[in-house]
Formats: sequence, C-alpha cells, structure tokens
Amino acid sequence: MTLLRALYCLLLLLSWPVKALEVVAHSSVSEEQLSTSQLRAIFTMRQTRWSDGQPIQVFVLNSADEQHIRFSRNYLKMFPYQLDAIWDRQRFSGIGSFPTQVQSEEEMLLLLKQTPGAIGYLATDKGSPAVRVVVVHEK
Repeated sequence: MTLLRALYCLLLLLSWPVKALEVVAHSSVSEEQLSTSQLRAIFTMRQTRWSDGQPIQVFVLNSADEQHIRFSRNYLKMFPYQLDAIWDRQRFSGIGSFPTQVQSEEEMLLLLKQTPGAIGYLATDKGSPAVRVVVVHEK
C-alpha cells in the first residue's frame, strides 16, 4: 500500500504545473539571440558589455529561489552553488562583482524595464513590452 501511495504522490508532483522561463533584457539591448556559452559568460560576470559597448547589468533571484535554480540548471547548465562560488571568487579576489539580487519576479521586471543594458529571467507569463525576450541556443 505504501508503494502505491508513493507512486500517487510522484504522479501528483510530476503533473504540477511549472512555469516556463525566458531570458529577458531591457528593450535597449540589441542582441536578440545568445548562445549558452555567451549567456554563461554574462551571468558569471565575465562579459560586462554588450556588442555595442553598452554595459551589462545582470539581475538574479535569490540562489534558493525555484526560478533561479531552474534558470541555472536549464540555461547555464550549472548548479546554483557553482554560480555562487564563481561570484564569490571574483568578488573576493577583486576581479569582478556580484549581479544585482532581487527579491521577486515583480522587482526583477521593474528593474529590467528601468535599467538600460539589463538582463535577467522571468516566467513567460510575466512579460512586458518594455523588455524583450532573448532567444538562447546551444553552441
């Protein structure tokens, strides 16, 4: 009986709706596509300027947030703790900095709208005309 109950719980979890994520940027960002390696360079703070020279401002959710975990795993192909370690190493060695951490998707959307050169990620249903979706492809 407990095996059936466990299978039932697993089926419930698998059928739970999960919001799709999109990489989004301020409307001033000219890039419409990025490769996974370019996106990783941006979110690990190694690439600090867009191709037109505009500074990049990176926004992320808290490392424990479900959306951040999914973004790290699905888009950057790394675990959030690996990303945290990279940011810590760069910040404490003086060669880089942390991205701006926001508390909610609503705050991220607001900052993405207001900050030229900004990039972040949002659930697909949180879009706005003031931000553009950036297509990410494997390379």
